[in-house]
Amino acid sequence: MMLPRPNLSFTLPSIHDGTKLDCRVYHPPCLAGSVPSPWQRNAAVVAHPYAPLGGCYDDPVVAVIASTLLRVGYVVATFNFRGASSSEGRTSWSSKPERADYMSIASFLVYYVHYLHLSDRPSSPATGSSPLPTLLLAGYSYGAIVTIELPPLASFLSQFASPPIHTAFADIRLRAQHLAEQQTIMATTAPASPRKSLGMRIGGNEDSPQQAHERPRAHSPDREERIRRGVKDLLSRSKLIHRTHESNVTGLHRESEREVPCLGKLDNLIRFRSAYLAVSPPLGIVAGLATLNLPNLLSSWAKRKRGRPSSATSEGGEAGQEETEAEAKLTRDPTLAVYGDQDSFLSLKRAHEWARQLSSAEGSQFCHVEVPGAGHFWVEEGVLYELNRAVFSFASSLTTNA
Repeated sequence: MMLPRPNLSFTLPSIHDGTKLDCRVYHPPCLAGSVPSPWQRNAAVVAHPYAPLGGCYDDPVVAVIASTLLRVGYVVATFNFRGASSSEGRTSWSSKPERADYMSIASFLVYYVHYLHLSDRPSSPATGSSPLPTLLLAGYSYGAIVTIELPPLASFLSQFASPPIHTAFADIRLRAQHLAEQQTIMATTAPASPRKSLGMRIGGNEDSPQQAHERPRAHSPDREERIRRGVKDLLSRSKLIHRTHESNVTGLHRESEREVPCLGKLDNLIRFRSAYLAVSPPLGIVAGLATLNLPNLLSSWAKRKRGRPSSATSEGGEAGQEETEAEAKLTRDPTLAVYGDQDSFLSLKRAHEWARQLSSAEGSQFCHVEVPGAGHFWVEEGVLYELNRAVFSFASSLTTNA
């Protein structure tokens, strides 16, 4: 199942350290005017497998997941983690920078959808008693592990509420607004040609996904410059507020307080309900090689099962609290895990225990699908159909339930 050409190809700075990440955004058919159903403002991010083993946003399983979500009516974003394809940086040993990479594109998508107003396309705004739109955070293989480890949406989105200008947080907000407004202008000024009007590419590759996967591309300085000019112009028109900000004083062991200009908070920012999709998370066997944090995450429920307190309680540290919050979101919010019973990157016993524990929690919204005969790469006969069916059913249920 092939993805269409992206509506947007661009770069974003990671909130971890400013590393430049390749990103793509795809619009569903209902936004292109090719189907009559309204866009319900649902959106999704899909993360790819481990970069040192060739993982990138051109992965065929990522394409299947993203294509399925587009058919359901989601705006879909894919991205390259640091060190993947032509994104800058290197893969970390801890996955903490990669979590920040994911949070960067997820937060971008929230603001992008907020500002995307294609007036000639039908839409269903989330106002009054209408159900909230869904932000589905998904990943395959290593991308699934990073998805599992993410903190709750509200906790990292709060960092974008009123960020100091000239930070990655502010840049992401401004890029989202600029690109959404450009898409709106193009759609409303050229309605007779939906593909062309929504086919803007800024700062990214204009080749097909297959061509992009076959050869690395250099970033286009012209396209990046257009984004920078657009962001600079937008910033000059933005109403700024001044807040007291603490900063380290160079060469001194103290902090100083100074007033810095910040973006204003959006009181009417679109609200989403979160949902999660983990496809083939490598639980128990190779996950520790890909991310050293995962065994701690998975061990918290095991400790409770044995009557021991989780690390958040026993250690009382920030890392323990983050672990507990990351685990809790998988039961509090709609979550689907899909894996094959022939996955050589998966300890099936541990996967069964993990799924059973999460499913049995009080009020749990966690569910899982085990596909007979499917391996980690989903190349066996008929298994991609089962994956597609599971993702389609789950994603569709999120668009109809409050």
